[in-house]
Amino acid sequence: MPETGEVTIETLQNEVRILKDQLARKERERIEYLQNVSHQLVAPLNAIKWHIENLTQARIGVDRARKVLKSVYSQATLAVHLAKNFALMSNLEEDHALTALREPLQAVNLCQLMINLADDFQPQGWDKNVHVAVDDTQLRTAPEVLVIKPLITQVFSNIIENAIKYSKPDSGIDIEGFYDSGKDAVTVSVHNRGIPLREEDTHRVFDRGYRTLEAKNQYPAGTGFGLYIAKRIVESHQGDIVATAGDAGSVFSVTLPVKALQGRTRQRGPKNDSSR
Repeated sequence: MPETGEVTIETLQNEVRILKDQLARKERERIEYLQNVSHQLVAPLNAIKWHIENLTQARIGVDRARKVLKSVYSQATLAVHLAKNFALMSNLEEDHALTALREPLQAVNLCQLMINLADDFQPQGWDKNVHVAVDDTQLRTAPEVLVIKPLITQVFSNIIENAIKYSKPDSGIDIEGFYDSGKDAVTVSVHNRGIPLREEDTHRVFDRGYRTLEAKNQYPAGTGFGLYIAKRIVESHQGDIVATAGDAGSVFSVTLPVKALQGRTRQRGPKNDSSR
């Protein structure tokens, strides 16, 4: 029978091997993550560079220049959106609570936020002739929600950007919402007409790094972090985010309590500037 000391050494050696394997796996994930960051950011930056080179041509017409500038705006919006996602992801990787970020609470009008974001992301839809429309019939009467504005803005940016990316050409994206007085919460839904979401994927799409097979086939580049980040942010506001499958695309709905974080320091944002 082996002595106690020999058994302890063998146990420690096994633990060291396990730790080395875990460290190697983390390093592979880190390298893959950085490669994804680089790949995703280089694409819009290269597009901006190419468009600016077009603008330097002496004979470019006014109409052509306007189209180029719209494309520059679209790609710049995408680059900023990606950079914010990667910054948030880095914070989540360190297991920091998103609500611990030093951001003040603001009373945000979700209707105005949706209108602003639809305007911001619409240029990305022009290339596919995808129109982003906000139905404010019920949403315009909803009360403001007390939230960390940059984080909630990122939630809807992620959802709308995905909706445009996966929409079919010559289709539309519908954004609508309503106030539930019983729950004292506002729900906003984004409906896209593109890759159908399977029922079994309605929960998995919020997992870290998960992408559906259809999404990978149509758009190989992607991190699968956008909806994961969105879910973490919404849950940090005591809200809920759900995906609904359908034959003609999918619907992503976000429900936010009106005063979920009322115990934190509050700061009212400027009027009519809920997304910036």
